[in-house]
Amino acid sequence: MEALRVFITGASSGIGAATAELLVERGHRVWGFARSAGELEGLAERFPDQVVVSRGDVRDAAAVAAAVQAAVDRWGGLDGVVPNAGLGMFNPLESAPLEEWTRMVEVNITGVLNVLHAVVPHLLASQGTVVNIGSVAARNVFANSGVYCATKHAVLALSEALRIEFSGRIAVTTVNPGAVDTPFIETTANEALRESYRPQFAGALAPRTIAEAIALALESKGKAVYSEITVRPDRRG
Repeated sequence: MEALRVFITGASSGIGAATAELLVERGHRVWGFARSAGELEGLAERFPDQVVVSRGDVRDAAAVAAAVQAAVDRWGGLDGVVPNAGLGMFNPLESAPLEEWTRMVEVNITGVLNVLHAVVPHLLASQGTVVNIGSVAARNVFANSGVYCATKHAVLALSEALRIEFSGRIAVTTVNPGAVDTPFIETTANEALRESYRPQFAGALAPRTIAEAIALALESKGKAVYSEITVRPDRRG
């Protein structure tokens, strides 16, 4: 298939980095946007014609818009976006600092909105694809993670709004991972909860598994639209 031009946030590690690497392996081009280059530096060195890295925070709408425009100027357009940057900070509602709630909302909702606002006009031009990163928490609510769950419910609602308003013009997929073996849990300051949750993440889904679901959605143009893909760890072994 023709090489896709994909903009990915939170691309320096975890799911974002795994997705960038997989897409490059499949011949696509990736613009990785993150606060630090992380794992992308090596990828960009190995594939300078396919990978561009730019640093910035998804909470900064101007920085996001500038990066998107730079990608369009370089490649003539964009075919897909993966607003992957997100975080979870687990704490009981009764004792959680307001700063944790605010940060999750700013990154998980406002950050996604900043990216979508900048990219959607270009996806309309290319009849491209949005792959939002939800969570099993987009369909469920769990103790000690109520605000995180709320942010992922919002991501799912945004996907549905895009699907309804841009039907036939943009494909929209929400990928809902279960626990993934990444540093995700390390942002939780509550030490007792962090340690109790760590076994659920260690040895859980590999980031590459989620990357494969994302690639499936991006590459499905003309064949099907995967509205929602939920991927859970296989605990049978």
